[in-house]
Amino acid sequence: MHLKTIGGRALVLAGLALPVAMSPGPVLAQDGVFVEAEGVDLAYQYCTGCHSEMLVAQQGQTREGWEKLFEWMVEDQGMEPIPEPDRTKVLDYLAEHYNTDRPNFPRP
Repeated sequence: MHLKTIGGRALVLAGLALPVAMSPGPVLAQDGVFVEAEGVDLAYQYCTGCHSEMLVAQQGQTREGWEKLFEWMVEDQGMEPIPEPDRTKVLDYLAEHYNTDRPNFPRP
């Protein structure tokens, strides 16, 4: 089950109920929408299978940080590696638009 599909319900793992954080306020139309730029289609394709766009956008990573995050997801979380040249294109997109100053992070 993808985490983004469970909404505000509790996630139950091996009989243990874990609360899922709910949005602190109304979700605005632009919240969670990737900025239109080269690489957006690939980023959407690879990232939103498991994550919401908002979760990806709020990360705020340097290029190196995004690379380390990808490695962690593959090595520790069992994600399939993104093949080249897609990996580079997704990293370029994320580093350009969702870096440490998060210039395209949706704000109310």
